[in-house]
Amino acid sequence: MTTGPGDTGPPRRWSPTVPGGGHHGAAGGPPQASGVSAARAAVRSAVRDDAEARARALLVVRLTIALYLAELLLNLLRPHVQPHEPALSIFERTTRLSGSVGRLLATPRTVFWLVLAGIVAGVLLQVLVMATRPDERRARTLTWLTVAVVLGPFGLIPLTVIAEYPLQALACVPGTAFALALLHFGQRFSRIPAMMLLAAFAWGALVVFGLGRAASNLAFGTLYGFMGDGAQSDLTRLAERQYDALDVVVVHSGVVNALVVAAGVALLLVLFRHRVTDAVTGLVVGAAIGLGYNLVESTLIIRLFGTLSAFTGTTGGFEYWVRQSIGLLGGQVAFGAVLGAGFGLAAQARRRGGRTRAALAGLAAAICGAIATETLAAWLSRIVHDHVSVGGPLDTLVVSPFLWLLPQAPFIVVAVLLLAVGTRARAAAARDAVAAEAASGTAITRWEAPFLADPALRFWSLVSTGRLYGRGSALALRRLQLAQLDLAAWRWQHPGVLDGPAKEEGDRLRARVMLLRTRPGIRPAAAPRPGQVTP
Repeated sequence: MTTGPGDTGPPRRWSPTVPGGGHHGAAGGPPQASGVSAARAAVRSAVRDDAEARARALLVVRLTIALYLAELLLNLLRPHVQPHEPALSIFERTTRLSGSVGRLLATPRTVFWLVLAGIVAGVLLQVLVMATRPDERRARTLTWLTVAVVLGPFGLIPLTVIAEYPLQALACVPGTAFALALLHFGQRFSRIPAMMLLAAFAWGALVVFGLGRAASNLAFGTLYGFMGDGAQSDLTRLAERQYDALDVVVVHSGVVNALVVAAGVALLLVLFRHRVTDAVTGLVVGAAIGLGYNLVESTLIIRLFGTLSAFTGTTGGFEYWVRQSIGLLGGQVAFGAVLGAGFGLAAQARRRGGRTRAALAGLAAAICGAIATETLAAWLSRIVHDHVSVGGPLDTLVVSPFLWLLPQAPFIVVAVLLLAVGTRARAAAARDAVAAEAASGTAITRWEAPFLADPALRFWSLVSTGRLYGRGSALALRRLQLAQLDLAAWRWQHPGVLDGPAKEEGDRLRARVMLLRTRPGIRPAAAPRPGQVTP
């Protein structure tokens, strides 16, 4: 289905054959790299690890830490409602709880000290970089070490949740794995690396949940201090102010979580290169971040509501049904998808004003969706449950899930529409890019172009190859097609005549395609005879 370099005479098609019996070039092909070397090469080729990308990554980390330090400063400046309150509200021991719940509530205090230590260590590392001006390899190592020591402590909170409630976490794994696979395999024409998808998932599970929880813990103490100031002698008013502070914390959590999700989307779009950066790319990255957050949140809520079911009337099984079954792709997944799509459109926009509007629209949608889910769903539930039996089959299977999903419905619809429109635009751009690459070189030939530009034909070619030559040959052909789509994606992003790093990147992608042609499982076949129908 492809034409190799240096061929003469009429065009020949390349067809897969059984691995081990394929064409290896004149010298037998290049030696196979070891698994570790291949993994390192994949990381180097997928991540844009140059000085500009590292500078932007450090900027994202600084802004994230600035958000947490602002929470600390406000907490330090709050009025003290009770006598002998500590300087920071997270050090106040208002209750003495033992067991896993007590350890979980104590985690933010540990995070506080580790974050401070991480900030100091990060500053020292950056001072070392500026003082010594190390080479590229050492600068890369020091930069990513800085990111790890500064953001790593926030991951203690979700890791504590998962370690304390392992059965609930394991129960959430099948649904989460299914949703991740859907995000990975549901992309068309150009697929983001699995490493990028897993990095987005980890950002949501560790950083978004951890930083959001730590910031909300501080925010509650801050809000309660300002709202309860002047009501120290009235216990009833203090209790009312406490509930008012909790209501505001809901809004605060929606804003903080969306900002940290946005930071993760921006960071990943900067670091990963030669992938199509559009609405679909951002949507998939944002949804993966929301899915990571949803895993830890579901684990915690299923456990807590299961423990407090006698008081709240809600069971852990119901929370699992809502959050990991019928509403798995709603909530934070849908809001992250809309936010990510906005950032993907911003990365694609040519004018600064267009970039700003697209990014702010996605951020505002994610914030509004999170707040609406927490507030409108509870309000609707109070109204409806005056007329519907609470806890019955109708309420459990239909009414309560419907009320929870209703505020999310507009955002889910927007995410689906963005995916449909983005996929259609990507299809048109992919056809043009594949045709342009086929006309300018041998990495994609005119025999392969129709297959690469049409997902149905591409799938049919893989199935036919598997039937004729076996599974190994089908996988070899698939790897070749994915490499060719990566090259087409690069051409889409760089349509003009290029030089410098952009041209080097294109040359590397073309070399990878030609290398895959020499691997076992791909060999030249006879040219089609006149009148013969060939793919």
